[in-house]
Amino acid sequence: MVHYGRDSTISCMKTFSDREIKLVRKLRDLPSQTTLQIQEACVLHSYCSPLPLFRVYKIDDSSFEAQWNEFHTPGIKQLFKFGESGSEFFE
Repeated sequence: MVHYGRDSTISCMKTFSDREIKLVRKLRDLPSQTTLQIQEACVLHSYCSPLPLFRVYKIDDSSFEAQWNEFHTPGIKQLFKFGESGSEFFE
């Protein structure tokens, strides 16, 4: 959910790109509290340290948090669970 102003809420859902799915699959086998990210240089400034465009954090063996950012603006965060055999992951 993204909150704008006092009483308005916009429900947003992001889907994973192929590159992001690879990170989530890798994260599944790593210890809890591990963070993986996709970071790129800022296209507007050569001197700044932009936010990671995609960040995934393993909460525990069953769940993780994903965040999609812009270079200078924090973005949407969503919680997911690692799926059982046959499915990858689900919200």
